[in-house]
Amino acid sequence: MSATDTRDANYFDARDGGQFTRQQRIILNALSKQDAWKDFSLQEIKRLTGLDINVVSGRVNELKNRAFPVLVETLARKCTVTGRKITPVRIHNELEH
Repeated sequence: MSATDTRDANYFDARDGGQFTRQQRIILNALSKQDAWKDFSLQEIKRLTGLDINVVSGRVNELKNRAFPVLVETLARKCTVTGRKITPVRIHNELEH
């Protein structure tokens, strides 16, 4: 991770007492650099982060299923990568900066 990635990832650590894994921080960092209300498919997150799709899927599910969800699902739409109908996610609005 670059210094910028570390700085942005630390923002999320501070919000949750350092409970995020490295892969979760990579995802959160990538999403936090985008438009606040933009949502993402797993394939779009894969493209943003360079992580394998199985890693993205697992970490996104972890971030959605926390006691206080960090990622939330939004309205279904077509994925810009696959063209399939998906349920995208975005950072919970109380965590955006």
